[in-house]
Amino acid sequence: MSAAMHYGYSSARVKAMEARLIGKKTMQEIMNAKDASSQIALLFQSDYKNDLESFGGLSIKQELIDFALSKNLAKSTGKLVQITPTTERKLIRAIVGKWGLYNVKIAIEAKERKADYDSIARYIIDFGRYNATAVKEAMREDSVEGMLNKFLINSPYPAALHDALEAYKKTKSAIDAAAAIDKSYYKELGKTIIGLRIIHNEPAQVLKMDIDMKNLLILIKAKRAGLKFSDIADNMIERGNMNAHDLEQLYNGSKDIETMVAQIKTYDLKNALDVYKGSKRKQLLIFEIGMRNSIFNNSMRLLKHSILSFGAILVYAYMKEIEVFTLRILIQGRIYGLSREELERLIVWKNE
Repeated sequence: MSAAMHYGYSSARVKAMEARLIGKKTMQEIMNAKDASSQIALLFQSDYKNDLESFGGLSIKQELIDFALSKNLAKSTGKLVQITPTTERKLIRAIVGKWGLYNVKIAIEAKERKADYDSIARYIIDFGRYNATAVKEAMREDSVEGMLNKFLINSPYPAALHDALEAYKKTKSAIDAAAAIDKSYYKELGKTIIGLRIIHNEPAQVLKMDIDMKNLLILIKAKRAGLKFSDIADNMIERGNMNAHDLEQLYNGSKDIETMVAQIKTYDLKNALDVYKGSKRKQLLIFEIGMRNSIFNNSMRLLKHSILSFGAILVYAYMKEIEVFTLRILIQGRIYGLSREELERLIVWKNE
């Protein structure tokens, strides 16, 4: 009875939000659509209709589609925080806080190459402390350091931004600054996991998979660049299922990307590896898709049965994130260089 009282309202709202997610049949139709206009027509029949209308409706320009997707994700994320019980609102804010820091990372990269706000506006998730307005204002600063100092004012993430600022001062690299943000964010998320495991062990397992994905993507990119593990060791994030020793053994025991991915047991990457081997362009995005699919399936398996629980709230956060990620890939498939056949093998979307 206590669970019903505590999570009853939240669970009912989450179920209603979940019902508006795109189903497997529609996702397949979007994948098989002949062009972007046909894809938009299908999305117009979904929860994305109002957001698409904000940027031109059925006549929306292809370059504005990301704006609509980002707006929808921001709206859903904001609702999720609002409906979470007050006792766990801090937890869900910590988890979805990555979207605000995602915006900061995009701004750092743009500022480093002297690009303006308009060049990244379509990718900004208009949510939280670092929403579109805050990013646009900060990017008026003359330098990356000035912009980060602007972001630091009354920041809910002072450690992450301070680490990013120090990293950038040291190397003048946006990549290093973004890595510092990720490491700091996931370090804090690791503390969240410790708290979660006491009362919500299964959601904690999903968060650990998220950390593993971050570490493995770093390893894959480093292997392509021919780096030593010592070059990236400081960027490894703790509290995942794989500890630093496991990650180092995996990296040093592999001669190339293909042999390394074949040894990864945390995720089912067989399909992704087959597509990578057969692809001419060798897109690393293929492995991120594979890992996100695995997180999706595992979160569904671990959390879907927990209706009156924090797990039901968390699973929606991952489902929505992966839905938007998948739609971006499907709509921009040609930009990513993935064929329809490759997408057919990679995209997994179940809403059962």
